Amino acid sequence: MTAAPAPARRTSVRAPAQWRRRLAGALETIDRHALVSMLAGLCVLGLLSWYVAWHVPTSNWLFTSNYAVGFKDLSYRIQNVESVRHLGVLYYAQIDRLQYFVYPPAALWIFWPLTWVGFFTGEILWTLASLLALAWLIASATRFACRWRWQKAWAVSLLVATPLSTLVLQPVGVHLALGQVGLFLAGAATFDILCVRNRWRGFLTGVTAALKLYPIVYFAIFALRREWRALGNAVAGLVATTAVAWIVFPSYSATYFFHRLIGGNELRHYWGNKHWLSSSSSVYTFFFRQPFTGSPSERDAGLALCVAVLAFGVYAAWRQLQEGREAGALLCVALASTIGSPVAWDHYFFWVVLVPFVLVERGRLGWCRTTALSLFLLACLVPFRLARNESLSHRGYGGTFIVIFISRNALIAVSLLWLVAAVLPWTRRGTAQSSAATIESHQLRSAG
Repeated sequence: MTAAPAPARRTSVRAPAQWRRRLAGALETIDRHALVSMLAGLCVLGLLSWYVAWHVPTSNWLFTSNYAVGFKDLSYRIQNVESVRHLGVLYYAQIDRLQYFVYPPAALWIFWPLTWVGFFTGEILWTLASLLALAWLIASATRFACRWRWQKAWAVSLLVATPLSTLVLQPVGVHLALGQVGLFLAGAATFDILCVRNRWRGFLTGVTAALKLYPIVYFAIFALRREWRALGNAVAGLVATTAVAWIVFPSYSATYFFHRLIGGNELRHYWGNKHWLSSSSSVYTFFFRQPFTGSPSERDAGLALCVAVLAFGVYAAWRQLQEGREAGALLCVALASTIGSPVAWDHYFFWVVLVPFVLVERGRLGWCRTTALSLFLLACLVPFRLARNESLSHRGYGGTFIVIFISRNALIAVSLLWLVAAVLPWTRRGTAQSSAATIESHQLRSAG
């Protein structure tokens, strides 16, 4: 009877030794070169964040022209949160004002911490967080497409890919200059779709859809791959996040979903907005500018084309999945949800960072797809916003009109070109797989 405690004592003595061995084993797996590169990359991103916060309000941010006010969109979102904190108005009756909050109420939580610090500090922290989200997106795509370890993927993303994307890609530069939120959602969705293979797969994508509506289209990837549990998780994440926000913000939620969204005010808000008319790269906006006028019949045609583009994007994603190209499928639904939505600002096209990974995902692509992706990348290097005549002062049909027309619609054209190229069959011995085999192989792959 008295000898029973002895094994327990021996186990308790042995436990610290086991933990020490596990810790030593974990330390041995750390790639010190990757760790140094990650730390150096964080320093680079910190410097970039400071530069953006200091430089953007007064000077050019690369080639994206001057901004009258730095972090304009972010400053309005902070005002929205302050209004909610004092039980003020969030969704204004006159929705043509600049402070209009275009997100579901759940998105308030993203901006809320910015009210705890000064504005300049908030700018730096927001930019750093945006760059880290971009690094997360790129690291997830690298992990999936290149089959690298997470340490190497993060090292390359932080030190090379993210700074380079920030410096040369117009959508990323505009995103940072305005203080936008899309990179946070894209990073989470990309990680969830490409890397998560456990029982929680899909949930993060659902949460992002509750914060902004566009990611709902990404649910199609789970359905196309017949991953019903992941699809259920995505729906659960959307419903749970929306329900919590409704409990916390009941009046704001009712106004957004019943008045703004279902009532159509969310769409009519843009019809008289000059910036939207000149700069939105949406197939719906296309029918509001020369040579069209935005008449009721043209608006109906625009909405029908939006639905057609979304459906075609899902079909293109299915074709990509048939070939085992999941990064290509993600790019298809991302671009379809962008140009197929009524509003598509330049910073929505930061998905261009996926282009290198689509190119290398499963071997060489055909010339048609390579050309389409190259043109998309090239379009994101050009500051089209400088030639769009945002004042809408030009009404002729000469050479100036051609320049303006191209600058306004180039991103629509290259996005549609990729969707068409993604649908065209491309078979090569050893690369094409049946749908069932592709799904099975993806299910067996672990995020590590």
